[in-house]
Amino acid sequence: MKLNKNIILLAGSISIAALSCKNGLKEETYSVFDANTLTKPANGEQAVRGTYAGLKDNGGYGYYAGFLYWLYEYPGDVVTTTLTARQGVQLDQLTYDANNATINDVWTSIFRLVSRANESEEIIKNIDYVANGSSDALKRQHLGEVRFLRALAYYDATSLWGNVPLFIKPSSQYTEADENPPLTEQSKVEDAMIADLEYAEANLPETYAASEVARATSGAAKALLGRLYMRRLEWKKAADKLAEVMNKNYDLRTRAEGGVVSLFSRDNRSDNEFIFVLKSSSEVDAYTINSNSFGQNSTPWDYNRGWGNFPLNLSFYSIFDPADARRDLLTGKFRTIYGQIMAVPKQYGGEATAAGRDTILATFVYNLKYPHTGNYNYSGFNNVTILRYADVLLMRAEALNELNGPNQESVTLVNQIRSRAGLTEYTLASFGSKAALRDAIFDERNKEFFMEGRRRDDLIRWSREAGNSPTSLVKFKEKVVPTLKDPNTYSDAVNYALYPYPLNEIQSNTSLNQSLNDGRVRR
Repeated sequence: MKLNKNIILLAGSISIAALSCKNGLKEETYSVFDANTLTKPANGEQAVRGTYAGLKDNGGYGYYAGFLYWLYEYPGDVVTTTLTARQGVQLDQLTYDANNATINDVWTSIFRLVSRANESEEIIKNIDYVANGSSDALKRQHLGEVRFLRALAYYDATSLWGNVPLFIKPSSQYTEADENPPLTEQSKVEDAMIADLEYAEANLPETYAASEVARATSGAAKALLGRLYMRRLEWKKAADKLAEVMNKNYDLRTRAEGGVVSLFSRDNRSDNEFIFVLKSSSEVDAYTINSNSFGQNSTPWDYNRGWGNFPLNLSFYSIFDPADARRDLLTGKFRTIYGQIMAVPKQYGGEATAAGRDTILATFVYNLKYPHTGNYNYSGFNNVTILRYADVLLMRAEALNELNGPNQESVTLVNQIRSRAGLTEYTLASFGSKAALRDAIFDERNKEFFMEGRRRDDLIRWSREAGNSPTSLVKFKEKVVPTLKDPNTYSDAVNYALYPYPLNEIQSNTSLNQSLNDGRVRR
């Protein structure tokens, strides 16, 4: 979708959007505003809230409420889909092209959030907080929040497409040339992201009230910056930045507290392991009230009348030790709504040996990280994790290993995750090479972060590390091809690290042309 005035001016009514987002899945409504009337700190707060609402975009499937995870999870080796989800099948089987509706939807959602952040930044800059009884500290906080969100949007944009248009100014400053924006080199976009995140970490508070867990903190800015450095393979910068997040206000949810399974309870709203989340909530006056699509899509009809569009391959269940608490976040065995037992076959680590009158052999497993739907309760009111402390620990372990090879701190960090899961700990002697520890870290990441939007990025980064090349897809190919219905779908001529630019954008933006998608889709 072209970044035209309809998109750019969309954020102009963010104060209206901030109020309308309380209607859950209802569409947001917009109206024209007069910037001269937005002169109070309260208007700055409204602008911030309207920008956060962009994380779910329009409805329970938009952006972080659903569709983004289709792009991050389906092409990997863990999550698959049902034949009824046509757009998802294309992503899952690597047969997508520039017409894929989900690719188009996520592109539009990302740049709507960028637009909102730009408009909010301008509104906040023009408000005199001190003269209106507030403080410059709050003004800087508000600016830090919208700049964090802009950086997050651009993190996703560059992860999915590489070079993208760069906009860091409000629509009031646009020229005619901005109607058809050219692509900006990814490195330059990342420079702008780093500037935003450095501002955010310097000006955001370390904590908020528990009810505002969804607001960006200085720790969130540091963690996202660390994630960016990891993607750039800048190990020293990543390790140092991630260390700044440790020993602050975050920790792992302990086994005594219910461990990793209870972390994803619908009632667990503000745990110290959450660094930044999309807080979906039906609570009165909750910050960023949203619903999401994960509950209805994570489990099948037979389980609890879900839609089952995010099944996981049986082979994934088989990699878990039976003692691993994280396996309890998978539907290894359950009683269906019809009274039968659905169980994973023994060959995949389950209990079922044969189908019978009362036993059905599972063909997939489903994740239970998102509260189930119940009887037609399709609104998901639970946290969608964007950054959490376990990720920080494993990223730092990985960065230190890439810098120094096997080392005690990396092993200790991995062991924190394993111990919480109820597994035996590694020793340094367990790893004879950098490659061996690297593989163990990615194995742990796979078990820890399934269906949290990390697998595609991990496979691409793992490929680059293992192949010693910025264009390598060795691990991506190794893991993904065995899960394809037709292995010949995979083509070495396609760079699966980059999605095709949406056809709608190419057709409406004269700075772009279809040749940009050469090498991004199978011909």
